[in-house]
Amino acid sequence: MLRLAARITFVLICAVFVFRASGHAALIMFAPGDLLISLEPGPVQWRGADGTLKRILMGPQIGTGEGMALDAARNLYVTRWCLNQCIGTGNTVERFNRLGLPTGTYGSGYDCSPHAILFDAAGAAYVGLAGCSGAILKIVGGQTVATFPVAPDSQGAFWIDLAPDGCTMFYTSWGPNVKRYDVCANAQLPDFNAAPLPGGASQDLRVLADGGVIVSSGEVIVRLDAAGQVMQTYGIPGETSLWSGVELAGDGSFWAGNYQSSNVYRFDLETGAVRATFNTGSPAQTVVGIRIVK
Repeated sequence: MLRLAARITFVLICAVFVFRASGHAALIMFAPGDLLISLEPGPVQWRGADGTLKRILMGPQIGTGEGMALDAARNLYVTRWCLNQCIGTGNTVERFNRLGLPTGTYGSGYDCSPHAILFDAAGAAYVGLAGCSGAILKIVGGQTVATFPVAPDSQGAFWIDLAPDGCTMFYTSWGPNVKRYDVCANAQLPDFNAAPLPGGASQDLRVLADGGVIVSSGEVIVRLDAAGQVMQTYGIPGETSLWSGVELAGDGSFWAGNYQSSNVYRFDLETGAVRATFNTGSPAQTVVGIRIVK
């Protein structure tokens, strides 16, 4: 966590950037390939596919910037993890339209700390709660229609991803496992990983086309095959790392953010080579989520 003074200074700098750019907000919209990077103090960086900064998004909702998702219309949803027992500091999901302008909140009654969000093929949202019940909520039209009491490791439903079958929810809980829950049968499934993950601090994850998973886990990013066996690990030698958000680029590579350095890397999925990298320009320990506009 940033010290309070540093956090406030960073938010004020972002606010100035937003103010200067606001006159051009109507000229551009989210485009396929754009990168969206959530920062723990709250702002979201909107970058082009090559990493070039376009704008910084800020809305009126208070709380940390955590997980993100886009719906079919390319509206952006950002979870606001609550701090200080959820007293005026988050516990909501903020919505931005495709111009990057804030348009209010989505859903309600989070019991606490919404941290991850995704949309299924039918347009229903799933929100993972990091605190309190630690459940995953299914939300349709802004209303919660189902609550899934998933088994935790240590941090509730921290990050989530839905398999192509539309039923198997893969999730992490800041522990040594990639966990699973059947949201169609409302049933807990066995952990996906065959052995405890290297790093032992599972965070963001993406289901691969071959049935495997990539998952950030402490100092490494891990690729598991369809049987849950470790195939490969990724990292940057000599750089202190706590890997957070990961996102598939769709071309045999993936993006990953290092929370410790606030560097973002594009790795080749097969070779582990770094294809591209940039620093967000934000302080250390601020980069959290990464999503690509489809």
